Amino acid sequence: MLIIPLTGKISTRNPPIITIGIVLINCFVFFILQAGDEERYLQAMEFYVQSGLGKIEVSRYLAYKRATDMEESLPSKKEKGLDEAAIIGLYEKMQRDQAFMNRLLNDEIVTPEDEIYDTWKTLRRKYEGMLSRVVIQRYGFRPVEPSFVTTFTHMFIHGSFMHILGNMVFIWLVGCVLELGCGRVLYVAMYLLSGILAVWLFALVYMDSRLPLVGASGAISGLMGAFTVLYGKKKIKVFYSLGFYFNYARVSAIILLPIWIGNEIFQLFLRGYSQVAYVAHIGGLTSGALLGYLNLRFFGRVSEEVFGEDPKEKIASLLEEALERIGRLDMHGARPLLEQVLEIDPHNLSALTHLFNIDKLNPEDARLHGTVSRLLHHLIDDTKAHEALYATYKEYRRISRKLRLNLDLLFQLGSTFSAYGYLEESEKIMAMLLQKRPGYQKLPTGIFRLAQAYLKKGMIQKGKKYLLIICRRYPESAESQVARRLLMRSN
Repeated sequence: MLIIPLTGKISTRNPPIITIGIVLINCFVFFILQAGDEERYLQAMEFYVQSGLGKIEVSRYLAYKRATDMEESLPSKKEKGLDEAAIIGLYEKMQRDQAFMNRLLNDEIVTPEDEIYDTWKTLRRKYEGMLSRVVIQRYGFRPVEPSFVTTFTHMFIHGSFMHILGNMVFIWLVGCVLELGCGRVLYVAMYLLSGILAVWLFALVYMDSRLPLVGASGAISGLMGAFTVLYGKKKIKVFYSLGFYFNYARVSAIILLPIWIGNEIFQLFLRGYSQVAYVAHIGGLTSGALLGYLNLRFFGRVSEEVFGEDPKEKIASLLEEALERIGRLDMHGARPLLEQVLEIDPHNLSALTHLFNIDKLNPEDARLHGTVSRLLHHLIDDTKAHEALYATYKEYRRISRKLRLNLDLLFQLGSTFSAYGYLEESEKIMAMLLQKRPGYQKLPTGIFRLAQAYLKKGMIQKGKKYLLIICRRYPESAESQVARRLLMRSN
């Protein structure tokens, strides 16, 4: 059974940098530090089999099991009959037999009185030295040999690509919500404490285990447990799968806690000790739930704003409905939909363009001038949209009896038209400004740009004309001094 919460929105203004950091650390450890683990482990196993160490230990294991359990499932082979395949086949079972391994490594199976003791001890030390080069073996958490270092390091080590992929998907889905909802400090504390409590519960249950426990699933389970308590009454969307059936549902977050814990307990009793640390998952879920409760009780650091829908997701449906209404010639119904889009995204070119096309059908409506101003401002800012800018301005000039654009916008239009070679239209705008607002402080700059554009295009007389206008009308300006030098050179 699989149940995954589908929640939260990521904000570029407040990105989940801790979650991203945790994912990157785990990926760095797996793809860089663990890169040679498989090869180093295979080298150690090759030595184990070919050196004779495996034959010594497996033969003693067979004898031990026949003596203690009378287990008929074990092959009744003498030491000389153990080939490599048989050794490898029995190796994993021997490793999981905690009682035997503890006695073996405490010199109770191969005792100092045995003739082969020195040979076995030398081979065993070399084998363990080779294993210590394997990151999983060195930094995984061993309940029989717990350490402060491996209590933390095991959380950032994974056994396979699918192992790390599954864990990183879950930490992304749940971690982002908790980081943005609870704050980064509290989030890190919950992650680390959950991982520690989960691994120590595992150690209490399997205190004799020598197999290394690795993976972030205990810490991630803690985040999931905290999530169910912190957002207990919040209806959230979940994806669930029963193997043969899957679907989506909305449930209160707190309902997920007993379901998740119950599933882990069921898997634990169904499968027993396995490569999946169900006990660590249970420890993580319960400790995370407790930490979530303590947060609510004493800190109250939780925000439900992370569940808010991103308004931009509405844009596509609003535009689609507006276009449908335009297709039915329902301009009155389409306009408010386009305005809603612009409230969400003031620079949405599609909405501005459609709104302009609606408003130009009624040029007497004052709203036309506001719409075209917004559209022209947007097109000016886009260096690749100068053709659309020119076409929009020309269309506005054609349908409007009187221009109602502010001075700054008109000046920007004139300067942009000069830059892209629409000199006739630029000239009209500068002439309009000269006539109606000759004192506009930016005007000398605009006229100078127009003069330069004419000169660059080879239209010398036109260029000189505007250089002379600058000298006569704005003799004190910086542009006038440059214009005089250009006129002297051209004479």
